[in-house]
Amino acid sequence: MGRELKRVALDFKWEIGKLWSGYINPHDRHECSDCEGMGWSKDYNKLKDEWYFTDERCWKPNPYNKNARYNTASWSNNVTQEDVQALIDADRLWDFTRRPLNDEHKEIIKKKIADGGNSWLPFNNGYVPTAKEVNEWDMKGMGHDSCNCSIIIKAKLKKQGKSHLCSSCDGEGEKWQHETAKENYENWKEYDPPKGEGFQLWSTTSEGNPMTPVFDTLDLLCAYCEDEGISVLGYKTATKDKWKEMLDEDFVCHKEGNMIFI
Repeated sequence: MGRELKRVALDFKWEIGKLWSGYINPHDRHECSDCEGMGWSKDYNKLKDEWYFTDERCWKPNPYNKNARYNTASWSNNVTQEDVQALIDADRLWDFTRRPLNDEHKEIIKKKIADGGNSWLPFNNGYVPTAKEVNEWDMKGMGHDSCNCSIIIKAKLKKQGKSHLCSSCDGEGEKWQHETAKENYENWKEYDPPKGEGFQLWSTTSEGNPMTPVFDTLDLLCAYCEDEGISVLGYKTATKDKWKEMLDEDFVCHKEGNMIFI
């Protein structure tokens, strides 16, 4: 939720819109410069670039979706049978391996749905799709995600005898100059503003910051939110009665039709 009611001291003073210092670790994280804090090796990143390959010259109309394009040179659209096996070994590609193949499978799924479950088989059906099938599947729908990308890259690097982890930080993404700096960073504990009888609206879309002054009552806070057009979500505002209803329920949201935005 992006908005939150806090009970703070009536004399609490903190700049509206400014991040509360108690939610910001004052000790810097020592990010590994070799992997930019991601923990991946150079070999991993090179293959990742090949996976997503974005050269505009290689984009062509998607034969399975007239309103879309696909990159003919990206690895994600050209997986090999070896890549497919890596995904199956990692229990991915459920669109192939967890679908019913026979009447027995269909009965299992029928019973599973009747018992409140989903429509996937509870086991691998033993089917191994071809690379061609998987590449077509990728272009027809949502296709691969970042997990599939990572699985395939790691499998390829393992076969080559290379590591997917940054050698400078062992995949931690951090390279501390000394142990004390690391301890200071890890041992720091965040703390809330001083508690009290006051009412204040806070934003929680970042670390956290006050959006209003402190008021004696919830009614005064809600009236202020209406008068000042305080944001519920983006440019959306609310009446004082709606603000009070949302804050009482601890659920600040904006509703349009059947859609709820929080």
